[in-house]
Amino acid sequence: SEFQNHNRFIVETVQLRKQSLKGLNAEQYLSCIEPNVPRELISPKNFEGIRKFASHFCGNITNFFGFETKLDSSQGLADYLFAVSSCKGEREALVEMLKDESITAALMDRAEWQHIRNFVTEWANPDSLLYNRVLGFWFEFDKVEVSSEIPIPCVFIQTPFLRIDKPGDMKEFTWLTTSALPLLTGCCVSEKIERWMIQILQKLPKGCGLMDVGVMLSRAGTGVRFCIVRISPKQIIPYLTSLGWSDKDDKLSILLKELETQVTRFVLHINITEEGVDHKIGIECSYSPDQYHLERRWGSFLDYLIKKGVCLPEKMQALLSFSGVEHEDSSKEFDLNTYQVSAKIQGNIFSGALVRFISHVKLVYKPGCPIQAKAYSGVRLFGRASTRPEEPL
Repeated sequence: SEFQNHNRFIVETVQLRKQSLKGLNAEQYLSCIEPNVPRELISPKNFEGIRKFASHFCGNITNFFGFETKLDSSQGLADYLFAVSSCKGEREALVEMLKDESITAALMDRAEWQHIRNFVTEWANPDSLLYNRVLGFWFEFDKVEVSSEIPIPCVFIQTPFLRIDKPGDMKEFTWLTTSALPLLTGCCVSEKIERWMIQILQKLPKGCGLMDVGVMLSRAGTGVRFCIVRISPKQIIPYLTSLGWSDKDDKLSILLKELETQVTRFVLHINITEEGVDHKIGIECSYSPDQYHLERRWGSFLDYLIKKGVCLPEKMQALLSFSGVEHEDSSKEFDLNTYQVSAKIQGNIFSGALVRFISHVKLVYKPGCPIQAKAYSGVRLFGRASTRPEEPL
């Protein structure tokens, strides 16, 4: 029963807290945070489905995961997503997992998972084009897919900062169209989409760049998604206009002016199809620099979204109450001067802290349609170490 499952989670969590937070699998990390997940954010039934689904992923393949939830919905339904880093042996652990037939036999009946295995195998090959160019790999599972026996994810590749300013920059782009995307999709990138991808990178405003490339494997005919970072609100409309995008009502201009007073970091999501840039765009909103659960400005922004009619008060309260930290060493106080994300720490000798936080809010905008708002809550393993080497993800 749901009550029995809840009690079992509590027992598992207590046991896990007595152990190290390092080296847990996806299901164990979920058990660690379960007592701190408001049912308004993720219902017990939805959480049980996510936890059961996460049991497919054994090994130490992630220490950074999260959930996506619609802010205007009273249902406690969330998508599940997690990252695999190029550091700390996570991608190699994923390769081994995908080779284990006892775990993946059902998955490998689906072509999409065969493509994912091919991509990850190539990514882990030190001689491949992908080895040093793919910094991380995100899996995102829709609510419908979480309860499915054979889940098909949307996937995102984290790339180095990428833009095309001169002919020589093309060699840092072509690996996407000649290797990465064909491996993920099982087919070549069409000439039309490739031309649009090049144009999008050539027309980037000063200072902006590509950092994530998405393929919606679970959604037919959606093309390729680009996530543009370091872009300011003032740059967004001129940039989109240069790509043939239009907004007759000019409501995006009004929205961006409001957002500029609310948040400090913006990421532009655009979908690329055979016809060009889709009219539906995403505007990812957050704060810089990252303060994780210590960030105090989310309440004001979520209150703004409530007044705009795109967020329910109970979702705001659930998100704010989700933030917090689990300490491996309860005598230590978490701060960003002594703790850093664990993927940047050489070796495994550190005191861990599992941090729950609001990562960002994405506003979905399409001319002539109501605005939608989605929140992304994150959970990430940190460590207390004396050095801070710079490494990806």
